[in-house]
Amino acid sequence: MRFNLRLVCLLLPVWLTAGGIAAAHTPVEFLEVVSGEPSIPIEHAVDLKSEFDEKKETTLLSGPHHFAYAVGCMGRPVKEIKAYLTWYKILDPKREPQRKVEVLDFARGADHTSLTIESAEYLLSPAQRITSGPPSDIPDGLDHYIAYRIIDAPSLELTVELSDSYAAAKRKLGKPLFLCVAAQEWHHDEFFEASHRRACLVVYQLNEQDQQKQFSTIDQFGLNQLRSSKSQWLCVRGSLLKKSVDAN
Repeated sequence: MRFNLRLVCLLLPVWLTAGGIAAAHTPVEFLEVVSGEPSIPIEHAVDLKSEFDEKKETTLLSGPHHFAYAVGCMGRPVKEIKAYLTWYKILDPKREPQRKVEVLDFARGADHTSLTIESAEYLLSPAQRITSGPPSDIPDGLDHYIAYRIIDAPSLELTVELSDSYAAAKRKLGKPLFLCVAAQEWHHDEFFEASHRRACLVVYQLNEQDQQKQFSTIDQFGLNQLRSSKSQWLCVRGSLLKKSVDAN
């Protein structure tokens, strides 16, 4: 599917096992995140609703400020259809209560599942990378995600090896920074459903690497180019184990 067509997402359920996460279908497991500046800065409003919201909220966005692309990690290769996400900053986010959530992800496993999150900071939008010829399809089940800032969680000291990365292969995972939760989105006359609301991404700090590269992309806001400067984060696929509770 491409952005000249309505985006229709389908994600089969994720089952949790004693040994970790087993997925009937997972659109992406790991994404490397780079920071950069767009050639065409976008400022646009959409309506968003995650499972933490009682109703949809009109949200002003700017960006994209980051770009994420699928990489292999922890012995898992990149999927045949590569996933890409553009990151838009949420301007003037509403104040959110601190919430404790239980999350199981590939990096931490079952030993440390508790995270405390606060306000939403980014919207992650499914995108396609343009190289030569038509852009590839968007993987089924790749949702829009709202990234909430993690304010309390144990840090990792884990060395991982990334494949299909444009930076160094061996990297160190550290502090968890964001919990990205699938969201419903209303954009003009388009509605994007959250195909699997219990799936999530946990974003970890990577030891930074300089990366000077230009990415041509298309997403729901149109064509753009982003010149990257640093590789700095890693998104790790996970699943929400329970409903959140107020941390206060």
